[in-house]
Amino acid sequence: MIQLRPSHQDEPSTTNLVHRCLQGDANAWGQLVARYARLVHAVPVRHGLAPHEVDDVGQEVFLALAQNLHTIDDPERLPGWLVTTARRVTWRVIQRRRHEESLDQFADSGEEERRTTLPVARMPTPEDLLVTWGRQEVLTQGMARLQPRCRELLTRLFLDHDEPSYDEISAALGLPKGSIGPTRNRCLQQLRTILEGLGVGAVG
Repeated sequence: MIQLRPSHQDEPSTTNLVHRCLQGDANAWGQLVARYARLVHAVPVRHGLAPHEVDDVGQEVFLALAQNLHTIDDPERLPGWLVTTARRVTWRVIQRRRHEESLDQFADSGEEERRTTLPVARMPTPEDLLVTWGRQEVLTQGMARLQPRCRELLTRLFLDHDEPSYDEISAALGLPKGSIGPTRNRCLQQLRTILEGLGVGAVG
């Protein structure tokens, strides 16, 4: 009696799919996305993002994969790469949402209160730029001019790390946990000065 193998054994390996994708095989790309879409979407779902935000995260993650597929050394470890990338994108979405909610609160305040609490034309703070301008050239130039420790600290806090842990930052940079906040503020002040010098208005 001939026994049929389970269907999943007939599926191509992730390594095979990645290799074919790199050769321009659109069908292989479709299979790769279908295989890992649920894994990627599970990350923003666990963080409570809305359905449209979950879709946005998925699109950005797979766009990043398409742009970086040639850098994947071990395709069989691709699930870990996708989860890490999904966490970082999800973190940026959460930060952007908090920023927008903060602006909405200002917009909903009374006109008189706004006059007393905000400048007539509010310029973006360094925090705003780090959250919303992460890929803009002006921020890249500003970050490049920071002292190395400041650059690494702000990158870990705002650009590079999902759900930053002060314990991890303390260990990585050799900073006492209690000094991370004050150091962060000093670094943001340095970035503010640099950005003003680059012509980003009166930042702050």
